[in-house]
Amino acid sequence: TRSIAVTGVQTCALPISTSPIACLGPEGSFSHLVTAKRFPDHELRMISSVSEVFDFLATNPMAHGVVPIENSSGGFIIDTVDRLVDDRCHLHILEELTLDVKLVLLGHAGHAVEVIYSHPMPFFHCDEWLQQHHPKVKRVPLASTAASAKRAVEEINAATIGPRQNAAKHGLDVLQFPIAGEVPNITQFFLVGPQANTPSSEHNRTAMVLVLPDKPGSLCRFLQPFSDAGVSLKRIESRPLRGQPNKYRFYIELEGSTAQPSTAEPLAQVQADGAQVRIVGSYLSGRRFES
Repeated sequence: TRSIAVTGVQTCALPISTSPIACLGPEGSFSHLVTAKRFPDHELRMISSVSEVFDFLATNPMAHGVVPIENSSGGFIIDTVDRLVDDRCHLHILEELTLDVKLVLLGHAGHAVEVIYSHPMPFFHCDEWLQQHHPKVKRVPLASTAASAKRAVEEINAATIGPRQNAAKHGLDVLQFPIAGEVPNITQFFLVGPQANTPSSEHNRTAMVLVLPDKPGSLCRFLQPFSDAGVSLKRIESRPLRGQPNKYRFYIELEGSTAQPSTAEPLAQVQADGAQVRIVGSYLSGRRFES
């Protein structure tokens, strides 16, 4: 096996059992729900934006965080990708968590619905259902499903779309469950922390940040060794290089671990060809929860 020299891989991970967990709040948001399910006995810190979660972790070296990375309806969460690809970010992906989102329409039973509050993603996912059942109702996007539930409580003709847990928490009635239940609605999250996992063959996903030589065919030459080795790439996203117009770096995820020769050997080959690779984490994906 050829050795590879990649930046960003540490020898051990900080014990999560001793650290607070920051997540996108407020309480009752999907980020909060998946974090509470994964870490039921931990101190949780509610943060108001993805960027602020990363800022909190940068100033609290013992902390870990949970941030969204992709929604099956809406795609990549660019705020998370941009922070991960930033060279000033020294955090690592430790796990991928999946939340199977079951949405509910909450409101005030016996009262007509004139306005619906929710986060933009539930509106996007439920668009066809809303067109069919509430075509004339005004839709108002807010920062989170939790904030939307609080707003709906204040207006007798308002409703909100979100998780079932918001019904009991805010004293709202379940008007419809599930909404658009026939269409899978999956949101995936990353657990991030200050020290990377020790590379292991048990990890089934590796994420990296890539800068390629600025010449024709660079991306094709990068992809070919992984194709030859039978390694599947799962996500690839180009983002502009800071302060360098018309130049880009890539965020890429592939199946496998840096501990496996099938992954390590193509990585060594592409680096020899001039690719600059920073490993963001080798980790286990597939831990699944339901809202």
